[in-house]
Amino acid sequence: MNDLEVLAFMFDDYRQCYEQTPDFTAAKNFIQDRLSLNDTLLLIAYDEIDGQKIGTGFVQIYPSFSSISMKKIFILNDLYVNPDLRKKGIAKLLINSAKQFAIDSKAGQLVIETRISNSSAQKLYDSVGFTKEGEHLYYYLET
Repeated sequence: MNDLEVLAFMFDDYRQCYEQTPDFTAAKNFIQDRLSLNDTLLLIAYDEIDGQKIGTGFVQIYPSFSSISMKKIFILNDLYVNPDLRKKGIAKLLINSAKQFAIDSKAGQLVIETRISNSSAQKLYDSVGFTKEGEHLYYYLET
């Protein structure tokens, strides 16, 4: 909760990257609810720029379970790096921190998805050891 303001600003910006209307208040409320209900893990990257500590990016991880493996699964749902600070290794640092969290938690998997057209994200995921899943189709139903 100590990082709520920083997270809310970055989360609102992240959503705008996906063509969502800016809404800082809703973003803050969403993050606050997730943290209050303890149903997410948010890892934040900070840097010091001109003597000021700023949030440079975050990953948001949601827990789930696999009935087949009978283990916990973590869904790395959101990965964001400030657009002005990209290509500096922050995304890789965040993903590696998420990987270590999954390993330490004895999870069966850490999963992430991206658009087929997002080749830069795919290169990043390949470079940190993710395996592209090619056996299953992903379906969803909007309600």
